[in-house]
This record gives sequence, C-alpha cells and structure tokens, in this order.
Amino acid sequence: METKPLAIILGAGPGISQGVARRFGKEGFHLVLAARRPDQLEALCSELRDQGIHCESRVVDLVDANAVNRLLDSYNREGRIPELVLFNASAMHVSDVLEEDWEVIRDCFEVCVAGAFHVARRLMPAMLSANRGKLFFTGGGTALRGEPMMASLSIGKAGMRNLVQALVRRAEGSNVHIAQVTVRGRVHPEDPKFNPDAIAEAYWGLYRQDPGEYTHELMY
Repeated sequence: METKPLAIILGAGPGISQGVARRFGKEGFHLVLAARRPDQLEALCSELRDQGIHCESRVVDLVDANAVNRLLDSYNREGRIPELVLFNASAMHVSDVLEEDWEVIRDCFEVCVAGAFHVARRLMPAMLSANRGKLFFTGGGTALRGEPMMASLSIGKAGMRNLVQALVRRAEGSNVHIAQVTVRGRVHPEDPKFNPDAIAEAYWGLYRQDPGEYTHELMY
C-alpha cells in the first residue's frame, strides 16, 4: 500500500491554511490540521474529505511547548515524517494602540512568536540531522508597517518574521528549507489575488523548489 506524503498545518483555519490543504491534498498529500478548536477542525477536515482528500484533525494549543512536542513527536514515533510543516497561527485584537492593554499584546505575541518558536525548536534539529525538510510560515504585511488599530498583530507578525529570518540563517548550508510567505493584503475568497486558493499556489511553488534555489521570504 502506497504511503501518502504527510503535510502538517498548525494553526489551521478556514482561510489561507484551508487553501493550502486543498492544494496539497490534490497532489496526494495526507493532511493533518491542528488548532485549538475541535469543532472547527472537524468541519475543515470534513470539507476536505468530501473532495477526496485524506485528512485528520489534532487539537493543540501552540503556545504550550509540551503540547506542541507531544503532537510532533507522535508522528516521529509512528515513522511518519512530514514532507511539509506549515505554521499558520496568528492572533489579533482591534484597538487603538494607545488604548490597548499590554496583556492583550503579549497574548497575541505568544501565539505568533512563541508558537512558531516551539515548532521550530522541536522540528529543526531532526531536519538538520537528516539534511531535509520544509518548514514554512504565514507572515503578514503588518510585519512591515505597524498598524495603529492592529498593533497586537503588527508586533506579533514582526516578531515572527525576525524569528524566521534567524531560522533561515541557522539552516544555511543545509538542504532544509525555511520560508515565510508575507501576505500583504486582506484575505477574502472573492479577491482575485488574495483568495486562499491563489495564495496556496505560492506555497506550492515554494515546496517545489530544489536546494540551491530556495526562496526564504516571498512577498505576496
């Protein structure tokens, strides 16, 4: 029985990540969708299964390093090494930056940055040891220009962007592909450029790159 390549999407939701799931699913990947809300996860998986895509859901709090480790280690124990891991989690609160609470900014920062750090910290040593693997991140245009009504997201995405740049440098000289897609627009299903399926093509293009040709930040 042929084993399908494995793609794990962390911070799965109905937007970009579902577009990526559909795109990779059409190429024969088995999808793992992981996030905090089991009801939403099952609905997302059900949509994919209706399209003939193999999918499973896993509940995880990405801010919890132990929970992240348990999830990722479970696939290693089973010998199911992912061909792709996508970190797609983010959090935001719309408020005037001068009226925002620091606790809210900190909580959003932890989702964007601590979650990304926990995932990279667990995955990358094994990837570097095997000299293979693809770890991608969903970035945002707010990382490039702070937004006064979305400071929580701007700070979180800027922190994650810097972290990914550090990870890219850490992987230099190897065949491990670390990359982020910096999406500089509002994602909407009817937007010709910023709909999830169109954005998913950018991830598929990154995935198909060979060593020596890697793009590490794609401005979309």
